[in-house]
Amino acid sequence: MLDGQESLSDKKQSTTNLSAKEPGQALLVLHETLQEAHPETGAPYWRIRCWGLACWQPIYLAMICVYQLKAVPLRLQEIEQKQSGEMVAGYFLPDGMWQEGSHKTLIKTASEQLNTMFQSFETAHVDAFGGRPALYQGLLADQLMSALIAINNLLPDEQKYNLETDFQLWAQGMNLPLKPLAGLSQQETETPVFVRHTCCLHFRRDGGELCTNCPRLHTKSAKQKQQNTINQR
Repeated sequence: MLDGQESLSDKKQSTTNLSAKEPGQALLVLHETLQEAHPETGAPYWRIRCWGLACWQPIYLAMICVYQLKAVPLRLQEIEQKQSGEMVAGYFLPDGMWQEGSHKTLIKTASEQLNTMFQSFETAHVDAFGGRPALYQGLLADQLMSALIAINNLLPDEQKYNLETDFQLWAQGMNLPLKPLAGLSQQETETPVFVRHTCCLHFRRDGGELCTNCPRLHTKSAKQKQQNTINQR
């Protein structure tokens, strides 16, 4: 659930709040919190989880603006997110003008602002925690597709959109790969099924399991089916 507030122009940013302007300190605090909470998982999990937490809220806020409010704040990229413990939730959004227009115009306005924000986060992540830019972009592309599916499932039938077309519009504005399209399976009478091409490594946590849309799970399932077929011959 998103919990937003209008920020005051003279309010000083908290060192634990995350923004594109100064992301470094807040990301270090979040990463250290994850490291202390889940020491068994290792550095790959900490950096991937930190990245996902930093990005989820702006994505959903942008999509709510496009698909439900039909208007996008022109200062979306200046959002300041609240970080508490292992979670990033709640935000301050500066007052300002909002963009209205066609569906494509709204996606372009929102996605380009997200790109500016996430480029700042990506640079800070690579500098502080390592990892390749392609890793973060791939994770973000999967996160984008998952969010699109979630928002689409909430809309009335007459307001639903074409997932493939809209994903490409968002991905273009955010400079993201189109690989998630290969993991999308749609049928008219069923909820879309999506298999990620990146892994969040949740299974590394004590008691953690593979997610239902994890590529590792589906690869394992495919190999098992193949083995069963061989055994039946």
